[in-house]
Amino acid sequence: MITQSVSLPIRVFIGSSPKNLIEEQVFCHTLLKNISQSLEIYSIDGTTGSATCLNTREVKTLPPEVLPRISGQTAFSLARWAIPEWCNYQGRAIYCDSDQLCLADMAELWNSDLSGSTIAAVSLKQARSHKHYIETFMSEFYKSNEDYYLASVMLLDCEKVTWRLESLIDLIEQNVFSRSNLMFVGSDFRTYFNLKVTPLAPEWNHLDCATSQSKIVHFTDTTRQPWLFHHHPLTPFWEQFYLSAIQEGYLSLETIRKSYEKGWITHRTYAIAQMNPMLRSIINPFWRAWNACGNLLAEAISKQIQQAKALRSRFSTRLNPTHNS
Repeated sequence: MITQSVSLPIRVFIGSSPKNLIEEQVFCHTLLKNISQSLEIYSIDGTTGSATCLNTREVKTLPPEVLPRISGQTAFSLARWAIPEWCNYQGRAIYCDSDQLCLADMAELWNSDLSGSTIAAVSLKQARSHKHYIETFMSEFYKSNEDYYLASVMLLDCEKVTWRLESLIDLIEQNVFSRSNLMFVGSDFRTYFNLKVTPLAPEWNHLDCATSQSKIVHFTDTTRQPWLFHHHPLTPFWEQFYLSAIQEGYLSLETIRKSYEKGWITHRTYAIAQMNPMLRSIINPFWRAWNACGNLLAEAISKQIQQAKALRSRFSTRLNPTHNS
């Protein structure tokens, strides 16, 4: 259900970092190509935890005492929960991870009926996902009887929020709820703040898969992201938008070069940006397929090694059982 526009401009906060600059800019490019209303984009730096408005260069920071308490992890993971503070608890805001593509008008999400809820997000168990990601990273959550939600795409009613980021960190340290319970909007977190969550349609957060209904495609499997690997089934799909961002002047070759030199993208991702389009259309599919075979072989070998280590560990335990003294 769609309601009238809540406020303008649409505020989108993107969890990112310097090493995520390429995928962030490709995502921003897709946001801008599809938007029908005024858009204000903030990039949350995973190192500093600050949010910079890409339109005005305004910087929103965390309290100085908060950042040291979220060190050792990407700061945007928890900093996303500071968005209502940054918005002075007024209006709405959207949060997205940087490793996404937007295939729809974000105004549709912005104007969604929250039905009195504080948050709208895709239910984890209703999410459409590539099998590898479910089996490798999400099986524990899928098997649980609890309802979880994907905080990687959220619509927030900032006026209904009662927490501060520092208070959330306090509650995690006091074991009121776990960090993972917060990050997946679990029942302990919801109960403590009496939160109601409105489920979004799954197409607002398709995980490593794309269909004709996809509105946001999320490359969330960090072992297969197209700009770092070659064997993701959607690598050709992502590259279309990457090359479009270059062609339309949104993503510069200089930015791509710097990212490549720091190891944040593959050599092929760097090289195809500079190729003649006709030559690229001939070479790139074969180059991608060859490198993908190498990625798949490395993945298979790694899996065999892990299985061998697990068997050896079980065998060692049987040979040397631990007895209570």
